[in-house]
Amino acid sequence: MRASTRLPPWARSDVVGSIFVAATTLGGEARIVGGAVRDWLAKRRVGDIDMAVNLPIRVMADELRQHQPIKVINTGLDHGTVTVVCGSDAVELTQTRSDDDTDGRHAVVRFQDDWVQDAARRDFTINAIYLDAEGQIFDPLNGQADLAARRLRFVGAAADRVQEDALRMLRYCRFSIDYSDGHYDGEAMDALTSFAALTARLSGERVAMELRKILTHAACAPAVGLLHQTGLDKASLGCDLLVTGVPLNPQDLRVVTADFGWLVLLAAILPQANATTVLQRLRLSRAEQKFCGQLAQSNPAQIFAELSAPNWRQSAFYMDGCAAAYYACAAWRLGEILQPQHYQLLHQWQAPQLPISGADLLSHGVDNGPALGQMLKSAETLWVQSDFTLTKPALLAAVVTR
Repeated sequence: MRASTRLPPWARSDVVGSIFVAATTLGGEARIVGGAVRDWLAKRRVGDIDMAVNLPIRVMADELRQHQPIKVINTGLDHGTVTVVCGSDAVELTQTRSDDDTDGRHAVVRFQDDWVQDAARRDFTINAIYLDAEGQIFDPLNGQADLAARRLRFVGAAADRVQEDALRMLRYCRFSIDYSDGHYDGEAMDALTSFAALTARLSGERVAMELRKILTHAACAPAVGLLHQTGLDKASLGCDLLVTGVPLNPQDLRVVTADFGWLVLLAAILPQANATTVLQRLRLSRAEQKFCGQLAQSNPAQIFAELSAPNWRQSAFYMDGCAAAYYACAAWRLGEILQPQHYQLLHQWQAPQLPISGADLLSHGVDNGPALGQMLKSAETLWVQSDFTLTKPALLAAVVTR
């Protein structure tokens, strides 16, 4: 069933409507809450929809399963959360609750049906704004005023919120990019600085998730500075980030991260001595660790000089299609200007194929063994040094007659 037309278009899907109806059928109420409401009010693009219901989640889940073609997935039932799916639409649904006996990573969830108490256990005031089935706003913590003023505040006492879940400190840095004016809340800053050490206990996956979202934002420089200023980088990653490696030109970041992802910027701000341990801490895939590690460990002055030279193709040939990433990373580490046209040239360039193969050498009497591989390597070196001009006959003559 579709939701009321009093709701904005993004909130009128079948899955949202079914949740509203199921809650009413059981004598309770469901509301949309969190990022979707926040971004709608801020006139930003609305992404995932989260909802809350003032009923025990198991009771609500059982009722929703009676609504075809609704599917309910027990993604976090012990924590009062399920995912409700209808077609391609999905909503994370959580019971109104309080989080008791928290240790910075986990909490004992206790159901309660008070919306004000539910708001009080959330992270930021701008994430504690609710939208009901009739399109009415419920804003018990005055989050709309903070949103309008670009004032990012923790709900209640900042020290309490970050001790309940240390990830909120990294989230504060991330949210500060879009939802603050650069003048950070004093109480929040005190909490981030005082309790930064708690982030060392977070899983690498959770830290990586937030760091990825920060570093893929084109205007992330202030957030990286905030991580460093509060000591959150040292606590969560085990090293001080090189904040001077973040480019101040958002377009540079927008282009490079679109091509290669956030790992190029991460490599630019990681101290070389700490790169391996940080990448292991973040529990990245082997491919991601290899890519980022090679960028971080490369010599930026040498790389930048080679890739900026007229014969840049000779160096780019050995970079496995990542010359543009190496160029951007080196430029950022050195504080050099990234030339957009040259970056695009590096990104679009496709390495030519060596004109000779092992079969060619075998046909010229070379034995199939280690010597063949060495001869191919020598041929490749000569060919690259010639700026890819040596022909197949010239290469064969050069290596076979040696």
